[in-house]
Amino acid sequence: MADECEGEFRWKELCIYWAGAHGVVFEGEWGSTPIRTAVPDELTWDRVVPVWLQGRHAEVVARLRAVPHHVVFEGRNDASDAPRLSEEHRSPPSVHPELVSSRPLP
Repeated sequence: MADECEGEFRWKELCIYWAGAHGVVFEGEWGSTPIRTAVPDELTWDRVVPVWLQGRHAEVVARLRAVPHHVVFEGRNDASDAPRLSEEHRSPPSVHPELVSSRPLP
C-alpha cells in the first residue's frame, strides 16, 4: 500500500509516523545522539500497532531508517498483553502548512 508518509519528531524523544491523517507514536531513548527510535520487531508488530499498519513492518521500518541522523532499533515483546502503541489523528493543515514540523519519508 503506497501512501504519503512523514515522520514527526517531538520533545521527549517521540517519533510519530504519519500516513495521511493517521499517526502512530514510537518512543525513543532519552538524550541520545543521534536520535534513536524503538520499534516493535516483526514478531511483535501486528499485536501492538493499529490495524492500518498491520502487515507493514518492513515498509515502515525502512522509511524510518531512511531519515538522516536517526537510528531505528527493534525490540521484542513476547507478553500476551503487550501494550498497544499510541495512535494519533490530525486534520490536514489548512492555514500554514509551512509550520508543520515534520519531514516527508521516502
